[in-house]
Amino acid sequence: MNINLGTKLRKILYDSRPFNEKDFEHSRRMSIFEGCAARSIFNFTSGAFLAGYANYLGADDSFNGIIGALPVLAGIMSLLSPLYFEKRDRRKPLVVLLNFLHRFILGLMVIIPLIATGKSERLALLALFYLMAYMSISFSNPAASAILIDLTPENIRGRYFSKRESYLLAVGTLLTLVLGPVMDAFKGNGNEYGGFVVMFAVVLLLSFANAFFWLRIKEPDRVKSKTTFKLRQIVTMPLKNTGFRKIIIFFILYNVGLQVGGPFFSVYMVTGLKLNYTYIMIMGMLSTIVNVVLVRVWGRVADRKSWNFVLTYSILTLGITHFSWFFANGSTAFIMVPLLHIMGGAGWAGIGISTFNIQFIYSPADGNTVYIGFNAALGGLMGFLGTVAGSGLLIAMQSMSPNLLGFSISGIQVLFLISGLILMLSAAYSHFFIKPLEQV
Repeated sequence: MNINLGTKLRKILYDSRPFNEKDFEHSRRMSIFEGCAARSIFNFTSGAFLAGYANYLGADDSFNGIIGALPVLAGIMSLLSPLYFEKRDRRKPLVVLLNFLHRFILGLMVIIPLIATGKSERLALLALFYLMAYMSISFSNPAASAILIDLTPENIRGRYFSKRESYLLAVGTLLTLVLGPVMDAFKGNGNEYGGFVVMFAVVLLLSFANAFFWLRIKEPDRVKSKTTFKLRQIVTMPLKNTGFRKIIIFFILYNVGLQVGGPFFSVYMVTGLKLNYTYIMIMGMLSTIVNVVLVRVWGRVADRKSWNFVLTYSILTLGITHFSWFFANGSTAFIMVPLLHIMGGAGWAGIGISTFNIQFIYSPADGNTVYIGFNAALGGLMGFLGTVAGSGLLIAMQSMSPNLLGFSISGIQVLFLISGLILMLSAAYSHFFIKPLEQV
């Protein structure tokens, strides 16, 4: 029986190839299910939930921001990904394993209070677990993305990715919205850790569901790269490509702008504005509704105009949103927080699908994981340095309390201002320097 099980598993991992359009459609459908589980896990282990758990373990605002930015630091593992994947015509086995490890490790964060008592030990373990989890997914992401691209013909990518994203957003937000009141109920009864136990139990269950759906995805045939890549080539090839070099510069600006302020929004809502989980989840649902409505609009715009157009104007929208968070405080939150979630949903609806596709458009088919991996690694590293700089600025401003028109300004609000300005700069760079390929 064990032999039969091993044979079946090997067939699923190694011999599963799409032979006709029906197989491709089935695999794209399984990718939607896989993505729904993955997005739900991401929602439960980032944002307000992560900020709340880190705060429960003893983190302050600056450390909380660093924890939230560890995934972009782990992106440096993408640099090593092509060394393994470009030499193989079967990428799925390791992709499935690393995706599962990523999500299972996130679920295991629940044991931290049980194995460590001191605040420093707990926070060190939280950082270690989170970094290990994202190192796993960062190594596999270029190959996983390439599999999904291979499954989706270029003429339907706008429609498919917008449809896929709308399902991911809807399911992820629905589950998150259900869990928010549960967390508040446990916290209200003086058992905040009990709420986190429930949350991480859901994460562990979803990690198995995600692996199941990944196993159902069939990996298309691909020709192994004829080049045996070395680390030096992985660094120099994307930089020598003049078209892709513009993409690299854009992603550096984008990641720095995003990460200077991005990891602190949830921290600000939890510790600054003192909003409860339920209200934060309702705001997240509001943002998601806007996202779901507009993501297909952005997808149609991409099919009619270009991914470059969607990239520029969706990031401009997000930049204005980040900039406007500067004006959200205790007096204006009742208006600003809902408004900014609506604006953020509109921006992210285009960003999620455009940043994914624009890299593949400008990278050659042979060795595209080299280009995608290098871009993710460099962009992630620069983004993390942006968060570190933001945390340093936050610490430096703790003793200061500037005022604007009678309103006190916190250090986090200044970070939102800087973040918005850099994102708007990245949108301007996209508009002036990144042109559709037919115009290059």
